[in-house]
Amino acid sequence: MKIEYRDIVLLNDQLQKLATRYRVSYKNDQVACIEPPGECCLTGDRKERAFACIEDYFNKKGISVVFSDDRLYFSCAEKQPEKPA
Repeated sequence: MKIEYRDIVLLNDQLQKLATRYRVSYKNDQVACIEPPGECCLTGDRKERAFACIEDYFNKKGISVVFSDDRLYFSCAEKQPEKPA
């Protein structure tokens, strides 16, 4: 699924407001890079807030986020409707 440039800009604004010091940039129109802060600013709390922010942002748009194994990249996919039990 294509990641819109507008989403990258708005997501970086949210990450900044949460003081995560993480940034998101394009790898290509299907994959985004997650840029962690420098080692002196890297904390578990900031990391979790950053990943939660990314997921929340796209979940509000009805989009699922798929992180790479190393959590340095993510892509998006349409949410699958929940199956009734």
